[in-house]
This record gives sequence, structure tokens and C-alpha cells, in this order.
Amino acid sequence: MVNKLVTINLRKYLVNQPRTKRIRKAVRYVREQVARHAKVSEENVKFSRELNERIFKYSAKHMTPLRLNISIENSIATASPFKEAQAKPQANAKEAKAAKPAPAKAAKEAKASVAAPDKAKANK
Repeated sequence: MVNKLVTINLRKYLVNQPRTKRIRKAVRYVREQVARHAKVSEENVKFSRELNERIFKYSAKHMTPLRLNISIENSIATASPFKEAQAKPQANAKEAKAAKPAPAKAAKEAKASVAAPDKAKANK
């Protein structure tokens, strides 16, 4: 089984199509591109349920690029949307850095907490 990651730009093709026919044309265009990248015939291209829902949801108005995982097995290509599981650990590392206060900020906060009771005594 061979896996490929492919990005298909729907806008380039769909911008010239009438709005009422965009979903049908998008399905045909994605099928052609997957067949071309997988080197199989168009009859041997299958779409996953998630990909089908994404095409129907976004293709008529938004025309966003599609990132697809293509798995090829026994000359049948199955296309599914790309899940960004690899990008999430990097985002968590950035969040961890942002969660830690900088040493300068911690020092300022400590001074502010010490100074606050002194001001309260001065006001009495």
C-alpha cells in the first residue's frame, strides 16, 4: 500500500464554472487529479465519506484548496482529507512556552504584590 499527500487547488478550476454546477465539476476535477497523481484510471478512484462531505460543504462558495491523503492498493486509489496530526505537537510546544511567564514579568508581578500592601497601609 502506497500513501501520497496531494494538494489540489480548486479555485483555479472552479472560478470559471457557474455556481450551480460547481459541486459536480469539483468532484470530477478532484477525481481526475487523484487519478493522475495515483497513475490509475478514473473508475478506480474512491472518495472517503469525509472528503465527499468536505467537497459538498465548501466547493460551491469557498473553493478552498484540498489537501488529500491518497492510498493506493491493488490499483484502487482511495482519497481522504489530510488530518494534521503531525502539526499539533508543534503547536503544543508553542503553547507551553507561552504559558510560562518570562522571568522579568514574574519579577514585576512579585514587586507589585509586595508594593500593594504598603500602599494600603499608607492610605490608612
